[in-house]
Amino acid sequence: MTIIMILIADSLVFAPHSQHSQHDEDYPSQLLATEYDYIIIGGGTSGLTVGDRLTEGGKHSLLVLEYGYFDTQVNMAPRRMFNITSEMQPNLRNRTFQVGIGCVVGGSSIVNGQVFLRGSKPEYDAWKELGGPNSTWDWNGLLPYFRKGITLSPPDPEISAEFNMSYNSKYYGKDARVYATFSGGRPEPFMKNLYNAMAKMPGMTIPEDSGSGEAGLYWYPISQDGTEFKRSSSRTGHWDGLNRANYEMLTGAKVNKINFNSDKKAISVQFISRNDSTVPPVTTKARKQVILAAGSIHTPQILLQSGIGPAKLLKEYNISVVEDLPGVGSNFQDHSYIPQIAYKWGITPNGSLPKRQDRNPWGKSVPPTLAAMIGMPVVSPEKYEALSKAFENQDPASHLPATYTKDQIEGYKQQQKVYSKLFREKNMQWNEMMMFGPGGSIQNLHPLSRGLVLPPKNDLNAEMTVDYRAATNAIDVDVMVEIIKFMRRYMTESDLKVWAPEELSPGVAVTSDNALKDWARDMINPSVYHPVGTAAKMPREWGGVVDEELAVHGLKDLTIVDASIMPTLIGATTSMTVYACAEKAADIIKAKTGW
Repeated sequence: MTIIMILIADSLVFAPHSQHSQHDEDYPSQLLATEYDYIIIGGGTSGLTVGDRLTEGGKHSLLVLEYGYFDTQVNMAPRRMFNITSEMQPNLRNRTFQVGIGCVVGGSSIVNGQVFLRGSKPEYDAWKELGGPNSTWDWNGLLPYFRKGITLSPPDPEISAEFNMSYNSKYYGKDARVYATFSGGRPEPFMKNLYNAMAKMPGMTIPEDSGSGEAGLYWYPISQDGTEFKRSSSRTGHWDGLNRANYEMLTGAKVNKINFNSDKKAISVQFISRNDSTVPPVTTKARKQVILAAGSIHTPQILLQSGIGPAKLLKEYNISVVEDLPGVGSNFQDHSYIPQIAYKWGITPNGSLPKRQDRNPWGKSVPPTLAAMIGMPVVSPEKYEALSKAFENQDPASHLPATYTKDQIEGYKQQQKVYSKLFREKNMQWNEMMMFGPGGSIQNLHPLSRGLVLPPKNDLNAEMTVDYRAATNAIDVDVMVEIIKFMRRYMTESDLKVWAPEELSPGVAVTSDNALKDWARDMINPSVYHPVGTAAKMPREWGGVVDEELAVHGLKDLTIVDASIMPTLIGATTSMTVYACAEKAADIIKAKTGW
């Protein structure tokens, strides 16, 4: 086998499993092969999952090219995060926001808050409606991969009985090394009061499990193992301890081009050192496939650098057009939230109160956590129909980016058609309320605005610009107002009213819809660090970028497997769904490449 020598600074490090070390960046200089069966760009949640599955059995060689480094520590910190600030958001008082994505082996599964949730059935079924003929991307098509990808550690039986923790292991597997656990802590006694009050809210349902695809009130697991209660990530589940000679990784590698032959088949990947400009570019061949797993922010960049994207934009950067796909970098979505609707108790409740500061999501002390994940008919029984009709009758061109083509506008119209129905769907997780004490945070899980992730002017190699275009569809603010009202009803009209809750923020003086909208625009953050959609799985004639097999339209042997393929958001944290999509993608790739 032909080999090439990589010049190693502190920035480009080869990590074969045979010499895998647990010490940060303690990997020796090694030789790198000039070709592999598969090359995966990105060693995050999806990349390592697919890498694990394609190297099972030892028959096929695979290289992961990862921009970040190995880091045994966890949590959000500059060392493990990309340093990206969004564009100013005119409809949110010209504020800018941190774009929180992992920059480390394991990707965002290393740095996230470990909240491990699934969307509801209608949200995944929407992907099928937005797909091509005979699509299998729906709840039934993904459930086997949720089972394959995640092992559940049930809660303590005594705690489960005391706090009504409903769960069912049939929605999970038994063999995966990625874990969902209810952790080793015990909820504060007052959580029973919060639970019981929410359970009596009109229209509320109690699903049998947080992973059953049903909206409602439930306790949910976090991504920790059930023994030592340590973070469970794609690194711990799909890299550490595997020790496969055919599964290799290069860290500190910045991919800047995918190469194609005359048949538009992906044949090789070019990369440079992340930090050392003296290291010359390296090209490595892929015999079977190139697999793109760089995430919703950087997958569009690599596509554009490779000549895949809007032809007009590529020509501005003097990039030869390999495939004109206007949807690259468009259709950008993220969950939005208001950090706190604040209350205090006028009368101190009996029993101990939950202490927010004790709920450390990265230690053993975290108890099982409670959330209300509910649809718009429950959030706003009086207005959800009017909101649905208003959205149904909108002209998409009135609020979409001016760069959208007719095909992209048609794609949004198809989303509009689906979401107009889902506005009326009770079993649709549109609002997330994390329940800790009086008041709390609220989320709009299905914003209707669409953003852009594009390179800065004059420099395709610089960090991408991220524009949420938040609240460009004004209905997003209307929805947030209805969620605020739901919180008010829960705090003042439910069983909690016996403790005389007093609203601190936005405050009882803020009463009219217009006043609430004005307050919300000051408070809304357009990102919960769940970016999706920038290489959407939709038909090409709807502005899609990948087909039902996640192959890039018009090209051969280039597959995208990360969250950028999601055509619409799911009403949950995205990590568990990324695992399931990656498991499904691995089976698709195996079938296509004669694995």
